[in-house]
Amino acid sequence: MRRLAVFTALGLACGSPDLDVSTSAATSSSSGAGSPTATPTSSAADSSTGAITTTGGASGEASSGGGSSDSGEMFVPECHTQLTPEPGLAYVCDLPADLAACAAVPGAVCDDLDADGLTDQWEDLLLAALRPVRRMDEAEQLLADPAAVTGDVGRVARAGEHFRVYVMLGYSVDYGSCGFTGHNGDSERVALDLIADPDAGPGGARVVGAYTAAHENTASDHSMLFVAADLDQLVYTVDPRTTHPRWVVYPSADKHATYATLAICENISAIPCLDEDCGPDGAPDPALLDILPPVLNAGEEAAPRATDLAALGFPGEDAWAPQDFCGGLGGAGCSAPVRDKLLVDPF
Repeated sequence: MRRLAVFTALGLACGSPDLDVSTSAATSSSSGAGSPTATPTSSAADSSTGAITTTGGASGEASSGGGSSDSGEMFVPECHTQLTPEPGLAYVCDLPADLAACAAVPGAVCDDLDADGLTDQWEDLLLAALRPVRRMDEAEQLLADPAAVTGDVGRVARAGEHFRVYVMLGYSVDYGSCGFTGHNGDSERVALDLIADPDAGPGGARVVGAYTAAHENTASDHSMLFVAADLDQLVYTVDPRTTHPRWVVYPSADKHATYATLAICENISAIPCLDEDCGPDGAPDPALLDILPPVLNAGEEAAPRATDLAALGFPGEDAWAPQDFCGGLGGAGCSAPVRDKLLVDPF
């Protein structure tokens, strides 16, 4: 059975697994109470969505604002996620993804700053709707670290007849395990494979594959692909700002390997220091441990929409440079470059 939880006014909270996704919910901030997020300095932030708009004008997470036609009539996109009977999450959207199709819609905003043939606003709305909320372990050290920063960097791209959504889940620090292996910066990630779904509108799409990275490209790599019936394992919650479903992932305590379920995480190993802990065990309100941080759409490497990650709270970090990600703290031997998380296709 597809699992579903409900946000509360304080953030996100566990609820009935059989709850209808149309259930009304209270409004929340973009991250769980007490969760660390980036505080933009040279950029504007939309507190209701976690959007970051750089000084260059590139928006990381678009609102549903529209443009004006020659007659002055504005087109306001209506886009949201929706659970369907078959495994996988649907994206319902009346704004075309294709640039040429968008141009035929009176009043629509049809920029394509990253020159990939996809409408920037469609990319931003898709990224905003499909990026996951991180449900942290109750013993996670960053929750007690006032200097900790989290942020998402995304990319939306074509892959033949499919679309890919890549999200680098950034942390300023990897706290290590058993007092070892800690380092500045932690670049984790998830990815989604989508196909166009005309029944969901001109910009409609459906998730047909999901990927969670856990100790990616290491000897203890536990990254996983979910396709077909396996998609039914994914966990969703209801976003109080939209009352629509949002994907939930479970970072391991302190190391932040990303898992799709609590069971997968906590059954990885029984060996001390190799085992994983995930999720708010015994917490009266899991909402207090959930994080949905600010996000930037990096665009394409050849035509970036964002490079400098200072707006997310990671000064000195670059979305497209071949450099370690050190969480804005400097140093060497940190985490994998952000560009690797946005370019390497796991499907």
